[in-house]
Amino acid sequence: MPPSQNLENKNTNHHIVCLEECHCPIPAFSFPHSYTGYASTSPSHSEIVSRLHDATIAITTLVPITREILQACPRLQCVIIMATGVEWVDIPAFQEKGVKVINCPGANVSTVAEHALALYFASRRKIVELHDAVMGSDEYAEKRTLIHRFGSGPPHTTQQEVVAVIGYGALGKRIEMLLRALGMQVLIAERKGVMGGDVREGRVAFETAIQHATVVMVSVAKGPETVGLIGRDELKAMRSDALVINVARGGIVDEGALVNALKEGWIAGAATDVFDWEPPVRGQSVLLRESVPNLLVSPHIAWFSESTIRNLQDLLVEGLEGFVEGNLVNVVC
Repeated sequence: MPPSQNLENKNTNHHIVCLEECHCPIPAFSFPHSYTGYASTSPSHSEIVSRLHDATIAITTLVPITREILQACPRLQCVIIMATGVEWVDIPAFQEKGVKVINCPGANVSTVAEHALALYFASRRKIVELHDAVMGSDEYAEKRTLIHRFGSGPPHTTQQEVVAVIGYGALGKRIEMLLRALGMQVLIAERKGVMGGDVREGRVAFETAIQHATVVMVSVAKGPETVGLIGRDELKAMRSDALVINVARGGIVDEGALVNALKEGWIAGAATDVFDWEPPVRGQSVLLRESVPNLLVSPHIAWFSESTIRNLQDLLVEGLEGFVEGNLVNVVC
């Protein structure tokens, strides 16, 4: 950061606006500032602009700040995103306006990895389905067992599972460690389309990994090259006993194709913490239709834990005080 801008930041009485306090209590900052917080904010252009029009610093999580919003909020100098994923950031637009973008990488890695395991066990063992059957009917009392709910046969144990990890960043590596500790065989998938001698050491071709896996664990970052990464052809290529677990972002697994795969029995089941559009709306999201079998969902809450909240608060302080002092950290652009 140029010295003149650094001095300007230090001398500015910043106005911080948080668009989404619902995710994390916002910590105190040591530099001079005023603060306005909103529990949540809709993606409406007019609502976002009305809340950010006099902000110099914005805090957001999932609410996108577009080129048009930047144009309407000329005082804005910095946006900090309380998340690792920044797929909505229009980097050229922020660079043109000279607005810095900071994120909070790695804050939730351990927690999300644990949630991925929770979704795996719940899906493979049909925990929610069996709970609902016991609590909502007399089926267990009448039939004396519910093993018939496992229509394709007894579930695998962890020692029988072959897991393809799609995305080998910090989250993928943490998931791998937990899977191996449980005795699972792990295949680290190469980027889609990379074949033969171009496959990196220690990895398996993407197509090979998903064909052999009994569990496909999606932990890859969302970007133009990963939207629709797992679609009809990939789901068709999977084993009939395979589970698809997505703790990355909505849109990486094609939702329409996934619904067809579950209805047609191409795969054994799926579990997701993420949706194409969040929060999903009943009647619009294909995943919320009651007729989708062997599907388990959670409301984008894999990140949520005491340790994640502490990490986010520490990264917010580090990021914003670094911006004011001219020592930027975790800069996206």
